[in-house]
Amino acid sequence: MLAGSRLPDGEQFISQFQATAERFQDLGKAGGHPPQAPGIPALPGAFSAAQLAAITDSLAAQRRSIATLISQLSAFDEQLAALEQMLGPLAEWSKTWADFEQRMLNMGFKPEAGKIGELRYCLS
Repeated sequence: MLAGSRLPDGEQFISQFQATAERFQDLGKAGGHPPQAPGIPALPGAFSAAQLAAITDSLAAQRRSIATLISQLSAFDEQLAALEQMLGPLAEWSKTWADFEQRMLNMGFKPEAGKIGELRYCLS
């Protein structure tokens, strides 16, 4: 204990305690919160509530982000389906052309270097 300081006597302690209790009752009736003394951490319940609120807000933001991604992926999937439908006939034509070329090579038909233009004319 510091020199010169003394413990309050019983009556003084009880009156201070009653005054503090009355202030807390008044705050509770008015819906107020007790004043936060500097250097004293928040009450554990309030701290947990603040943490839970932050977690809840974070989860809601992540769910909104996922909803946006789902929408973007759905649009991308539709674009891929349209491209697939457009490329289907081209792929079939390309296969038919490759089969035709292979048959020509198997028959021993090999155009001469100068006759390629004539071959194009004949095929069209």
